[in-house]
Amino acid sequence: MMKKVFYISFGMLVLTLIFLGAYNFAFKSDTNNPVADQDKKEQKGIATDIAESLSKPLATQFENPINELVLGAVIGTDGMVYYYSMDDKSIKKASQEGKNKETLLSNLPGEPTRILWSPKRDKALVQMGAWYYVNFSNRSLVLLKPEISRLVWNNLGDKVFYQYTDQKTGERSLNMSNPDGSDWKQLADLGTQETYLAAIPQSTSVSFWTRPNALEKTTFETVSISGSDRRTVLTDRFGADYLWSPDGSKVLVSTSNQKGGNTVSLNIMNSSGGEYQSLSIPTFVSKAVWSKNGKMIYYALPGSLPENGVMPNDYFGKSVHTKDTFWKLDLDTGRQTRLVELKDVTQSFDSTDLFISPDEDYLYFTDRVSHRLYRIEL
Repeated sequence: MMKKVFYISFGMLVLTLIFLGAYNFAFKSDTNNPVADQDKKEQKGIATDIAESLSKPLATQFENPINELVLGAVIGTDGMVYYYSMDDKSIKKASQEGKNKETLLSNLPGEPTRILWSPKRDKALVQMGAWYYVNFSNRSLVLLKPEISRLVWNNLGDKVFYQYTDQKTGERSLNMSNPDGSDWKQLADLGTQETYLAAIPQSTSVSFWTRPNALEKTTFETVSISGSDRRTVLTDRFGADYLWSPDGSKVLVSTSNQKGGNTVSLNIMNSSGGEYQSLSIPTFVSKAVWSKNGKMIYYALPGSLPENGVMPNDYFGKSVHTKDTFWKLDLDTGRQTRLVELKDVTQSFDSTDLFISPDEDYLYFTDRVSHRLYRIEL
């Protein structure tokens, strides 16, 4: 399509120049004719406009709608993009096109390294060394206890799940509380291993698993908010990480190919751990996002992974950066389709924090290297 536009524009330029040559010849002796002079000026203007349009770079497939360094960018049900601006040190929101910017909170007590937005985007958990609970309605900040980590919101956004670490024994537990840390309740013992958490969509329960490590087998479990009905869903997968579908019926699983393996691959299973199958896609769940109806997966396919690397350890340690291409997978048909042709990927992206616009017309991601937010038209 881009080549066709070039050839058409070039043809128009050639025809215009031929016409100008003939026109100038016809009026070359009519130097005192003001009408002829005006026509010459207009034709020269047209030719200049065409030449300038051909000299401009063609529109890129990757738009950078918010011209700021960002952290924790997400989209709200209102269609606004919420993010922390590393440029002016404030939490903000803007339209999907980067317009109508509004500062939600500034003068923070530190430099954020993580932001976890509530489902309604009216509250957030911000890590600045320790974790803080932020309420944007009254612009208040509450410092949480240093023993609290690995926080996630429940689906209603009125509670948080978190890992609590006893500083004396190193023992960890899974707990639930109000966002400010009050009215807490222990749900499960976790032992001494670092644990990741995720609320189960369309449920009051929470899932948890040992930190992805290619040298160790992970265990994926769930428990209800009463602390009962603790279930083991999946075990014996090295370096496993997980991503729930929007309705909570399926789970994406990225695993190492073997103990200490140098590659990872995507798999899928149902919420009970059954119907487990490989998708034969070598990527991380951190580079994937579900469509709203759960029938499509959009993902970035990493390139330039070292042959002697240990995945996902080296990637999560940020000693490795990828060069991604962008795809979608139709789960009903198994068809994989490029979102951007390889020839149009003219710069390197190490994508993370993928999300889809409410109308599912754009895929957004943040580049881990540049901290820029990009989008691809779907």
